[in-house]
Amino acid sequence: MKIRGPSLEILVDIDPDEHVELEYGKRSLYVIMLRALYGMMMSSLLYYINFLEDLKSIVFKVNPYDPCVANRTVRRSQHIVAWYVDDLKSLHADSKVNDEFLS
Repeated sequence: MKIRGPSLEILVDIDPDEHVELEYGKRSLYVIMLRALYGMMMSSLLYYINFLEDLKSIVFKVNPYDPCVANRTVRRSQHIVAWYVDDLKSLHADSKVNDEFLS
C-alpha cells in the first residue's frame, strides 16, 4: 500500500481494512514511527545549534522571547536576523549591511 501526501510517499505493509479508521468523515491511518522521525528532529536540532554558534561568532545575541530571532548593533542601528525552517530574513536600515551578511 502506498500513502501519499503533499511531498511524501511512504510504502507500508499493512492491511488497510484493519488499520484505517473513519474520522470526521475521512479515512485516517495511524502508524507508529520509531527512528525516522527522531532522526529528522535530531538533524533539525543540530542545524539550529550550529547556526546559533555561527551567529554568535559574529556578535549576534539571541532574542530571549523568540529563539529564532537574533540581534546585533551595526553602524549604530539594529541588525535583526529571523529564521523559520529554511527561510532567513536579514533586516537593517542600511542595505549594505544585509549584503555583507549574505556574503
